[in-house]
Amino acid sequence: MTLLKKIALNTLVSYAGRVIGSVFAIIAVGLMTRSLGQSGFGSYTIVVAYLSLFVIFADLGLQSLMTREISVGTRDTSKVVSNFFTLRLLSSLLFLTIGFLASFFFPYSLEVKIGIGLGVVGYFFLSVSQLLLGVFQKHLAMHLSAVAEVAGRGVQLGLVYLIFKEGGGLLLFIMAMSAASAVIFFLTFIFARRYIKLSIGLDVGYWKRILKTTWPIALSIVMTLIYFKIDTIFLSLMKPEADVGIYGVAYKVLESLIFFPAIFAGIMMPFLSREAVFNKERFRAIFQKSIKAISIFAFPVMAGGWVLSYSIAGLIGGEDFVIAGAPMQALFIATGIIFFGNILGRAIIALDLQKKAVFAYLFGVVFNVALNLIFIPKYTYMGAAWTTVATEFLVIAFLFYLVRKHAGISLGIFNMIKAVFAAAVMGGALLVFVSPTTEPLSFLGLGLFTLLGGGVYFLTLLMVGGVSFSDLRGLLRG
Repeated sequence: MTLLKKIALNTLVSYAGRVIGSVFAIIAVGLMTRSLGQSGFGSYTIVVAYLSLFVIFADLGLQSLMTREISVGTRDTSKVVSNFFTLRLLSSLLFLTIGFLASFFFPYSLEVKIGIGLGVVGYFFLSVSQLLLGVFQKHLAMHLSAVAEVAGRGVQLGLVYLIFKEGGGLLLFIMAMSAASAVIFFLTFIFARRYIKLSIGLDVGYWKRILKTTWPIALSIVMTLIYFKIDTIFLSLMKPEADVGIYGVAYKVLESLIFFPAIFAGIMMPFLSREAVFNKERFRAIFQKSIKAISIFAFPVMAGGWVLSYSIAGLIGGEDFVIAGAPMQALFIATGIIFFGNILGRAIIALDLQKKAVFAYLFGVVFNVALNLIFIPKYTYMGAAWTTVATEFLVIAFLFYLVRKHAGISLGIFNMIKAVFAAAVMGGALLVFVSPTTEPLSFLGLGLFTLLGGGVYFLTLLMVGGVSFSDLRGLLRG
């Protein structure tokens, strides 16, 4: 099998696994919203957002650096991964313990604080399993990661359904999430050992070199994901839990969708890292093809998501959460922007520009925090949603400036214009039949109009030359 076919197959299998896992997760959210209501689901959202912040701190840039190390380095892969794995175990334990203790200084209810304590277990397993994705990316074996993801989400959905039927509450739902994360970790660990001899690595000298190299990556990731999550924390401190619950339903769609470009960018990371060192011309070609591929999917997500947001919110959360369609419209725009951010972020690391990128992420944090403090008190979750859009756009613009300056890369604006035009045609076709703010569509109606929109988009894209049959045949032939 050719390299191109392997990449395509891994991407498709990963996407299929993520689609199934996302469907399971969204159904689970639907059961929880109907059981907990706006305020109760707001409490669940607070727990998840709070713990996510401390997992961000625990990352330390280890996953991205490990992928680069095993892609271009000459060291023993098993030794490299084992040392990164051990560092991630320790950092996750440290930061999640700090997070749990710090929660007692926040004005949350006792139930939320207990929920944070129970959720620490799940987020510990989740944090450690994320590191091992680099092994599957290196060996083009992302199907194994997909199996672990689907199995874990299936376990969570089963447990959530049982809790829903028995009328259980917040803490049981959090325990179900932790159980699912444990399943994902153990399967990921077992699958990773097919390719490496994974053990506890205690090379302290190597640890020092890792941390010396990884601190700018860690700082960038921390700052990126702080402004990605801090809006929910601010919302929880300034507004009622019901507002947090509404925003949580809207945000769930964004979190489900942004994993797809992250999978693609993660698969491309080893190739970008290698070519950035050995063949800059090849690096530019891979990067520009990646941007074209992302453009094809980012713009219809923005247009279609904006039109169908209220229907999606009503389908996920029920009648009480139809109002989440308003912030969801803004977050669909942010989602499309984040699509490009994934590949730009990988290119920054491959080109070893992470120290320069720190300033972009630092600006993003300051800008995001300032706008949230200004707009959340007045506009609640709408202020948080549009602040996310503005922040993502400004940061990604700066990242592109860095990549273009140091690698001479263009975004391929003409291809983007074709994708934007096709997405606009799709959006217009949907608006003929669907009003974004009226009675939400049924599940069947939403599915039919999603298929209609996708068909109109790709037909238009073919007509304007944004993608060709020869491109598709070339992909299939490798």
